[in-house]
Amino acid sequence: MNYPIIKTPTKGSFFLFVGLMICLLPLRLLGQNNTPEPIVYWDASNFEILGALPKNESYRRLPAQAKKEVRPAVWSLSRNSAGVSIRFSSNSSTIKIRWTLDNMRIKGNMTPIASNGLDLYAYTNGRWQFVGVAIPGEELSNEATVITGMAKGNREYLLNLPLYEGVEKLEIGVDEEATITKPMHAIIDRGNPIVFYGTSITQGASASRPGLTYAALLEREINKEVINLGFSGNGRFEKEVMQYIMPSNPSIIVLDCTPNSAPDTILNNLPETIAFIRNIDDSVPILLVESIIRDYAFFKVDDPTKFGTLSYIQNQNNALRQVYLDEKKRYKNLHYVYSKDLIGQDNEATVDGTHFNDLGNYRMYEFLLPELRNLLAQ
Repeated sequence: MNYPIIKTPTKGSFFLFVGLMICLLPLRLLGQNNTPEPIVYWDASNFEILGALPKNESYRRLPAQAKKEVRPAVWSLSRNSAGVSIRFSSNSSTIKIRWTLDNMRIKGNMTPIASNGLDLYAYTNGRWQFVGVAIPGEELSNEATVITGMAKGNREYLLNLPLYEGVEKLEIGVDEEATITKPMHAIIDRGNPIVFYGTSITQGASASRPGLTYAALLEREINKEVINLGFSGNGRFEKEVMQYIMPSNPSIIVLDCTPNSAPDTILNNLPETIAFIRNIDDSVPILLVESIIRDYAFFKVDDPTKFGTLSYIQNQNNALRQVYLDEKKRYKNLHYVYSKDLIGQDNEATVDGTHFNDLGNYRMYEFLLPELRNLLAQ
């Protein structure tokens, strides 16, 4: 009878086998010890929403009744969540975000994170420090991990929403055993917000992420709520918009609509808007901001009738200056910002000649910071 031959392992192969098992054992144990905790998602509207006017829907910038009063383009843009943020406290080691957008549009002069994603800050050592981003995919519904593996301990968070899309649904994911609540410490003063009414530059084009707009930088530095009413291509000093700003009892109103407004529009709309404000509040500081000179204007054939040329921009600023000088005789606490040093003079502060890159936003923030602090101290 023939029996199968059983080979006896050599000493070398035996030790190789044992060594391999010893090497694999720590990896197996590592996987067991680091199994991620289950994530529980919480509706973000349960927490504190900053950057929205009174009586607004969640994550929208104008209240529902404004649809009948403002131009359709302004109403549509007001559905974008620019400047809206969520304040919450949590001791979770992981932060995840699930969100559903109204639309999924890619803008050529913006990053997807800025237009459709979110970024997160934590309050650490007396300042807001960047934590991470929620990167959008290619669908309306998204899920992203902002950070994992944090040391457990309660932190105060600020979550900035997309700049150029509306958010239909938003959830914050934390460890199953973790706590998540409304802010335990106020930090950001919500009484009498600073309100910016302006253009696409104000709205956030073209910061690389939501927290790097000049309005968001100012909010975190001053620790005072900022409401961003930048309407891309549609900032025109309209009192129809102002009627929804005034119920917020703003501490400062910054009118930065000059880049979108023809000289005649400024001369017609701005006096009415200032009068509307003063009829409600005769003392709130109003800050008028000139248009920057677009980088490409230095190379265009100059023509005062053509938008974006040197003469046209100068005529816009001249109209703003004229209204300022006229209205200053009538009303107090009216202030003016020249554009010369707003974003420097090296022509490196925009993405496309008009919209601020991160450098431009930071320079605008640095310029406006002392102006706003002085006004708040009055």
